[in-house]
Amino acid sequence: MDRKLFLAFGLSMIVLVAWMWLFSPPAAPPPETAQPAVAPQTGPAPATGAVPPATPPSPHDTGTPGAVPAAIPPAGGSEAAPAAPDLQTDVADQADLEEEIVVESDLQTIRFSSRGARVLSWTLGRYQDHDGRPLDLVSPAARTLGAWPLQVLVDDAATTRILAEALYRVERGEATAPDGSRFTEVRFAWSDGKGTAVTRTLRLHRDSYVADLEVRVLAGGKPVVPTVVWGPGFGPHTGLEKGQYADIVRAVLNSGGEIARRARTEFKPDVPWNANGGLVWAGLEDKYFAALLVPQAPAGGQVRFEVRRLVEEGLERFHPQAAMRLPGSGSARLFVGPKDYDLLRGLNLGVESLVDFGFFGIVALPLFHAMKFLHRYVGNYGWTIIILTIVIRLVFFPFMHRGQVKMRHMQEKMKRIQPRMKALRERYRKLERKESDRGNAGARYSLRQKMNEEMMALYKEEKINPLGQMSGCLPLLVQIPILYAFYTILTIAIELRHAPFILWISDLSQMDQYYVTPIIMGGTMLVQQWMTSAAIPDPAQRKIMYLMPVIFTWMFLKLPSGLVLYWLVNNLLGIGQQYLVNKEADAQMRAQKA
Repeated sequence: MDRKLFLAFGLSMIVLVAWMWLFSPPAAPPPETAQPAVAPQTGPAPATGAVPPATPPSPHDTGTPGAVPAAIPPAGGSEAAPAAPDLQTDVADQADLEEEIVVESDLQTIRFSSRGARVLSWTLGRYQDHDGRPLDLVSPAARTLGAWPLQVLVDDAATTRILAEALYRVERGEATAPDGSRFTEVRFAWSDGKGTAVTRTLRLHRDSYVADLEVRVLAGGKPVVPTVVWGPGFGPHTGLEKGQYADIVRAVLNSGGEIARRARTEFKPDVPWNANGGLVWAGLEDKYFAALLVPQAPAGGQVRFEVRRLVEEGLERFHPQAAMRLPGSGSARLFVGPKDYDLLRGLNLGVESLVDFGFFGIVALPLFHAMKFLHRYVGNYGWTIIILTIVIRLVFFPFMHRGQVKMRHMQEKMKRIQPRMKALRERYRKLERKESDRGNAGARYSLRQKMNEEMMALYKEEKINPLGQMSGCLPLLVQIPILYAFYTILTIAIELRHAPFILWISDLSQMDQYYVTPIIMGGTMLVQQWMTSAAIPDPAQRKIMYLMPVIFTWMFLKLPSGLVLYWLVNNLLGIGQQYLVNKEADAQMRAQKA
């Protein structure tokens, strides 16, 4: 009976750990939201139509030749009708030469081209890529595919092509909001003098990752509802990342307060993901950064996600893009920046839910704030993890200690009566064999019942509770929410990105490239299991216990070194605690014998 209990418990722990493994990121000041003291421009009238197709594939886009995503109808009937835009349609308004415009703020640098009003690069000055250069969130695939972030789409594909290649006239100016904050306004305008005109105005605040975007379009002399794109691709991602722990680009949206995500690897070519109505925000993200469009209109707009296919050097790559329809005034807020929880919460845009603290978020969030609080005084996230691990272990020490001492006590008693248990099983096994030879199945069942009764009488005589052997495991089960919450924090917190510890560990968010810490962690687990299972009488149960370090070491080889550090320190503290448990339990047993 005790063997079955231990076997069930061991298998349950393995399944639980496997589930956790399978299912399982200095804050910038908040943006100023005051509107600039510049003359407002009236919005466009609505248009019947849908999120228009992206530009047709370039020669490098090796998907279906000439394939254009189908339009989707606007949700909920006709869209709100804004006032007619103040755009010149009877006089051509075009630039003569292509020029490049660079806008720098305290947080980011954006390069534009007057050709198609393109966003050539959007770099974050406070963050670097893996090569140590300022992080650019405009994908290299954009240039190859000939499609750029903030491209304006309309229902007519021919007009979309014209707008993507036109030379826009650029106006740039600095202004001060009523609250004293500074921003740069960049306005792109173009008109063919035959009824087609477009303006795209971007107001970039100097101390914020949020910009104000306004787009107004006339086609055939009539206002149309514009669609704005972010993508294809996001950041430095190649479109080849794969695997459980790969940092893969995802489409993400908030519809009616519900967050939905779809990884690049979950998309199929030519099968878009459409969302209509109740849209709060939508865009692209990876583990640590995001580009989101937050529509201003109450209707919330519509969004289409799809992937663009690209073949380079014989490799097929897929780069997602997000296209959002902007009804009403054609206005939206644009966030391009880090998924820093405190920063996102300070924006008051409801985008803090980008940071997903997982199933045990109610536990993970306080732990996250505790980690940031300790870091203010320690200055190194590696030492912060160590200190926080020690604090958590101390909090649970009394509860765990009592349970583990009791479990060790029961194990010693079970070990003492093991010869009697073995003799009892052997005696009834011989009796069962005799009854089996006689073909008496009922007698065999009766013998098993009698054996169990004698075993329970033996337990009662020695004052042994078989379930008492599991009492030391109950505190571990209570800790599971904390362990999973810590796992979540250490795998999503941008604070750990490129955060060094000591010696060869230069990035706590990445795996230990030399596998030193995972191997040491496995060794400490083996020592801890040896100390824990020394009193287990059944060899099969001990083998199950010794299998756990091997499984954990294999799982942790490619996990972030910050998470491995946490588990390593936790194991070292567990070894110290098990030493005290064994010492106290041995003293109690000697006292009882005396």
